[in-house]
Amino acid sequence: YTMPLMKLATTSIDQVPSIRPQMASSMLRTMHTDVVALRADAEDEPELAAKEAAAYDPLISWLADAEGVQLNATSSLVVEQPPAAAAAAARVLGAADDWTLAALDSVTGSCKSFVLALALCRRRLSAREVCVAARVAEQYQTDLWGEVEAGHDLDRADLQVRVSAASAFLRMLPEEGVAAPIVDERPRGERDMGSWTAFYYTEEQQRRLGVDERGRPREQQQQQ
Repeated sequence: YTMPLMKLATTSIDQVPSIRPQMASSMLRTMHTDVVALRADAEDEPELAAKEAAAYDPLISWLADAEGVQLNATSSLVVEQPPAAAAAAARVLGAADDWTLAALDSVTGSCKSFVLALALCRRRLSAREVCVAARVAEQYQTDLWGEVEAGHDLDRADLQVRVSAASAFLRMLPEEGVAAPIVDERPRGERDMGSWTAFYYTEEQQRRLGVDERGRPREQQQQQ
């Protein structure tokens, strides 16, 4: 795992074209065990349940409003999601290019959450926020019982590398896909990076749209 960007690139080129249906099917199945949908029992662990609700309820609402994917949440081991949710999610995955699909699949597997993967791709959450959201229950238990050295800390670092790599990978893609900017206007600035070109929002666009050069709302940037 020392070359995560290379792994994403080679997966996009060598594997995704031939296994797109299997990758999409795997991500769709994840919605039935998604960490955003599976919650602690409010009676048994009220504090954890409240933390999960605070972290995940806004994401479920966003997913329904932005993508038409309405998910159920439960305190059971598995949740049955509506057929309409799977159909809407399948359309999202079908519209993604191979590069974006590789990043989505990587984050979905790393976080055990299709919702968090899509939130990263849509720039609804930053890489840091995704890592925090993926570990709400684990962090709660760690706060209660302590951290296992060379266990929890390494898992956390590995997750951060994987998610950050996928975030950087998506931002290097030149075409719009699932990782489209959160504003309905493409960046006009271009920056020569040697072997590739980086696109960014010009100062005029930043002032007019209220975003930073990467297209994030300034209010969200300040919160980070």
